[in-house]
Amino acid sequence: MKIQKTAWRMVLAAAVCVAQGALAAPAPESGSAGGVGVTVKAGTLGLGAEATIGVSDYLGVRLGGNGYNYSASQSEEEGTVYGDLNLLTYSALLDIHPFGGGFRISGGGMMNKNKIKLRADLDETVELDGQEYWLSDLKGEVTFNEMAPYAGIGYGNAVGADGRWHFACDFGLMFQGSPKVSASATASDPALQPIVDDALNKEVADIQDDANAFKYYPVISLGVSFRF
Repeated sequence: MKIQKTAWRMVLAAAVCVAQGALAAPAPESGSAGGVGVTVKAGTLGLGAEATIGVSDYLGVRLGGNGYNYSASQSEEEGTVYGDLNLLTYSALLDIHPFGGGFRISGGGMMNKNKIKLRADLDETVELDGQEYWLSDLKGEVTFNEMAPYAGIGYGNAVGADGRWHFACDFGLMFQGSPKVSASATASDPALQPIVDDALNKEVADIQDDANAFKYYPVISLGVSFRF
């Protein structure tokens, strides 16, 4: 935790220094950036759209949203497992263009509603904490912190003065925190439900330990912008 806080302080201090230097620098010769631009993009957050508001040649504000749903199934000995990946994020970012061009340093926050859902249609017993149980229902879900800081770099200025059309790309990290794993199961024999609940809780705890390593979500995207 101390290491993470120190890293954030360093990133914030660097961003402030870059912003101060950019604001003090002379305006680029190509003209004045400003107005509003729209970007459509695709990447690890799904498909998305953003609106960019030009504050100056060196600063811009981006507001956007991304989403994508994907479903899959896999047959196992115990039955068929169905999985749903639901991607949904909303972002508010500040772009710093230290050289007055396309290169940008970005930071801000995201509302993270990404989640993973699992369910199983069971034909045989399922092993939980070393024991076999007949289950009539088994479901699981992985969710994340709803508010997630973001930091990254990229290229593109949707309100740049060098034309109406621009290329855009981003490379960064969303600090989503440790994923939260939950699961529920219904025992075919109601008398065994307390035992099944306890065994399932132990399995979830083991999965949670492994999931704690995935605190950072890579954000990579490519897109095209148009300036109005």
